[in-house]
This record gives sequence, structure tokens and C-alpha cells, in this order.
Amino acid sequence: MRYVVYTWLVLGAGVAMSQAPFDLDTTYRTGITRQHVNSLLPLSDGRMVISGRMRFLEFPLNDKLLARLDVDGVLDPSFNTSNLGGGKLTPWNNIFYVATAQTVRRILADGTQDPSFIEMNMDPYFSSGQGGDYHVYPDGRVVMTGLHLLSDTVRGFEGFYSLVWFANTGYLDTTRIHRYCDNTIDFIHQLPDSAFLLSGWLNTYEGQPVGRIFRVQPGGALDPNFHTDIHWGQAYDLQVQDDGKIVAVGLFLVTGVTDTLHMIRLLPDGSLDSTFNNHLRSVYFDDGGYSAWVGIHPLPGVGWIVHGGFSSIDEEVRGGIALVDTAGQLLDTYFDGAGCGVYEYMGSPYASVESIIPDPLGSGYYICGAYHGYDDGTTNDTLQRFVSRLYGLDVGIAEPTPNVAFSLYPNPANEYVTLQRASTSKASPRTLEVRDAFGRVVRTERIPQAADPIRLDLREVPPGLYVVTLLGQGVSSASQRLIVQP
Repeated sequence: MRYVVYTWLVLGAGVAMSQAPFDLDTTYRTGITRQHVNSLLPLSDGRMVISGRMRFLEFPLNDKLLARLDVDGVLDPSFNTSNLGGGKLTPWNNIFYVATAQTVRRILADGTQDPSFIEMNMDPYFSSGQGGDYHVYPDGRVVMTGLHLLSDTVRGFEGFYSLVWFANTGYLDTTRIHRYCDNTIDFIHQLPDSAFLLSGWLNTYEGQPVGRIFRVQPGGALDPNFHTDIHWGQAYDLQVQDDGKIVAVGLFLVTGVTDTLHMIRLLPDGSLDSTFNNHLRSVYFDDGGYSAWVGIHPLPGVGWIVHGGFSSIDEEVRGGIALVDTAGQLLDTYFDGAGCGVYEYMGSPYASVESIIPDPLGSGYYICGAYHGYDDGTTNDTLQRFVSRLYGLDVGIAEPTPNVAFSLYPNPANEYVTLQRASTSKASPRTLEVRDAFGRVVRTERIPQAADPIRLDLREVPPGLYVVTLLGQGVSSASQRLIVQP
């Protein structure tokens, strides 16, 4: 049986050679002709909801703010392509929320607005002003930032507020205390204890001085135990490490630091972490001004993927996307090509990656932004437009447990991996099915009943992601991802 399993691993890799992680998938192209895509929502069937300001070949005269793409990137005509949206997408109960320029809407699976969630301005107590960010609770309630006018004379909320709660119907939540500040709050991130980290162009929160990143309790009250010395700029995205440290990207001026910072790490109390390289330098793709670092995505065991409108970091070419290690140092492991290409609109050039999202099918990642062409260092595809698909890498696979039908360990692996049937498995014949990074079945094998471990030789297997599924009679199927490292 050792021979049988080793054979399908090698042959499976030969049938469809897995590409290097984060290489461009040139089979995926969109028909978007302009302007930018801000947010992505990959669906479980391989399709993709996109939000931004977009013009399609199918709609040459009108911009759309919301659309859905088929698995190959082509516009899905069955979806209600509309002007509902433009901003961040958040899945919820098989439907989703989307930010508009000023508020938030809830959208059904076909792209139409959910009638059970009103347009927020229909509420007599609320008038939208400047939109910011939002967070969706599990029950569908929403807390929204920005700067908005409230006229709830009954409960005493009159004037401009920057942290506003809504019921899951879209009406103002009259059970909550809405919060104010001296300007806008543009970013919100919920913490595991239900508190929030907030950021924006403000100096005071409910009359109290705050840094440009600050923390509030779940109900919105300021947390006095957290303080930053950021006196200018704001965070566009951040991630919280397991040790409570915060890695943030954006634009920052910190008291006592002369540089304009783009990526920083804060200690749990908000002070700047001096053990981290907070001084990565970057410029726009046109070599002028400061670039906006708008997003950060964790890559467990490696560091963070950062993205935005930069053309270089520390004088190394990085077209809108780069990899930084856990100490804050730029890496050449991935994204060392030219990245996204320049796109010109109404006489102004653009080139940025606004978001990176893992594919829920495990086959890779999607990126979006404002660009024409993408160069991964090996392939320069000048026909890429605004949304692209990259091959996958998943180094965050959990260790095998005795409750699954089989396990693969170690995982990731580079030379050998052991396949172990669980002791509780039925003693019936099984079928092993292997899928490549695209989700395509590349090999199936019948194997006899056995519980002995099988040591697999991977030294000739190309690096990449494989999904091994065990199928059996009378039992549920089980799958394990197998990453083969260089």
C-alpha cells in the first residue's frame, strides 16, 4: 500500500503541476474597464462578489458599485449588478452587508437589497453625514463609524456622533449610548473581548485626548489603560497578535520620532514597540509623496502580507503588495516581482492593491484594487484588470486530532509525511481523492482496509497545496490539506 499512495501523489502532481505560492493565475481575468475595486467577498461556489466603482464591457456607459463574477472572472448576469455599495463587504447568514459612501446596506444573495433592513436614512432620528467603517454583530446588529447627525430628542442624542449603533432592522438602536468626538472615526476593529480599536483623524473622544489609535470598551466608553503617542495620521488596518501586540498599517507621526511611519507595532498598552522595525520606507509608484498602506493580512509562521499604493519599500520594487516578517523586515520570499501595473484614469495614474482575501475553497487568494497588469516575478500578464487570483499557500493548518478519519503529519512537510488512519475508522475499503490548488480532481485510488501508518516520500513532489480526501461506505468523508514546501 505504500507504493500505491506514493504513486498517486507523484502522478497527481504530474497531472496538474501546482504553481509556486502567490504566483499569478493567468486563467482568471475580468472584463472591468475602469475604475477601482475596493472589497471582495469570495463565495463557497467559487464565484465572487465585488464592491467598488466599476465599469464593465457589458455596461460601457454606467458605473456599477456592486457586482458578482463567475469562477473565471467574467461578469455574472444572474446577479443584480447595481449601485448598492461601493465599500467593505461583510458576509452574514448566507447574505452580506456592504458599505456605501455614507451608510451600510444588507444585500440578499441575488444582489437586491434586503427589505427587512431599511435604508438607514429612513430612520427619523438619523441623518447620514460622512461614512467611515462598520462592524456587524452575529445577530445582525451594526455599529458604524464616520460622522453622522442624530436628532433623538427623547433620549438626548442630538448633534454629530461618530460611533453609532443600529438594530438588525437598520433602525437606530435606542438601547445604546452613541459616542461623539471632534472629527471622524474611519476604522473599527473588534477585539476578542468585544472591545474595539478605533482610528481616525481626531484628537479628542467624548472630550478626552486620544491618540490616532485608541481603544474603547464594548459599549463605547474610552479605555484609559490604552494610549498611543500617534499625533497625526491614522490606521487603515491592523492585526492583533496572540501576545496582545498590535501591528498596524497606515500613516503615522509618533511623538519623538521624526520619520513618517507606515507599519508599526504597538505594545498591549499602546506604546510603540522598539523591538520591531517601525521604519520601513516607501514611496508611491510615481516616486513622489507618501504611499498609503491600506491593508495587512497575517501569514502564520512567516509574518504579514501588506498592501496599498506603494511602488517600493526600502528601495526595493514592490508594486502594491509585499511580505514583511515578524520583526518588521521586508522579505523576498514572495511578491518580489513588479506587482500591479499603472492604470490611468482621467489623466491621473493609479496603481494599488486594496484587499487580499483567501479563497474559501483553499485554492489560493484574490487581490483587488486599481491596476492594469500584474507581474509576479515570473509571469507578466498585461491583461489583468482590477481583480486577480493568486495560487495558494496555507501554513496555518491545525495539528491532526484523533477525531478525524485520518491525519497527515507533519504538515506542512518538505521531504516526508505520514498518513495515519484514526483508530475509530470503520474497517471498510476507502477511496483517496486528491485535488490540486484549483480544486480539480487529479487522482483517485482505492485502498484496502488498514490502520497502519504510511510514510510518504515527498522529495520529488513539486511544492504546492494538495487536498487529500478519504471517502468510505457508510461514513462521512474527511479531508486534510497537505502542503509540500520547497
